[in-house]
This record gives sequence, structure tokens and C-alpha cells, in this order.
Amino acid sequence: MASKTLKATLRSWDQRLWGVSFTGSDGSKHLILGTAWHAIFDPRYEGEPSRPLLFLTRRTARAWCAQQHARYAGRTDCCADWRFRPIRVRMEVRPA
Repeated sequence: MASKTLKATLRSWDQRLWGVSFTGSDGSKHLILGTAWHAIFDPRYEGEPSRPLLFLTRRTARAWCAQQHARYAGRTDCCADWRFRPIRVRMEVRPA
């Protein structure tokens, strides 16, 4: 019985989600944004790795991007040229 529970715990899976691609003012770098950019939660423990900013639906990702565009649109520095767009990503989890 215990091995059945262990197998269920170690099962791998993947999921298609929506992330956000960021392009800076120079237009050359494309980054997938994560918790380092958009701090939703404080780190829960010392050394916690950053995680990508992910959305379940394209609509939600687009709304977040539109909000960021509006936030930086009125600026006169390099931030006015920042671009955010939703991209399709796949999150895959496999046992080590």
C-alpha cells in the first residue's frame, strides 16, 4: 500500500500555461518575468528560488500586460518603451 502512495507522489506531469515576455527599451532582450519582477508573496523561506509569473488563461495574462503598459506609458524615461506580451509556456515537473 505504501509503495502505491509513493508512486502517486512521484508522478511527473506537465501543464500549458501563460507567461509574460518582457522586452526592454533596447528591444534586444526578451525575458520571462517572474517573482523577482512582480513580488506577489514574500519569500516563504531562506533561499527560495524565484518562480515565473504564470497565468491559467490568456485573458488574465493580457489584462496584466495591459495594466503594465498603462502603468509605464506616461513616463519620459526608458521605461516608457518597455513591452509586455503574453506567451505560451509549458511547466513540466519530473522526479529527480
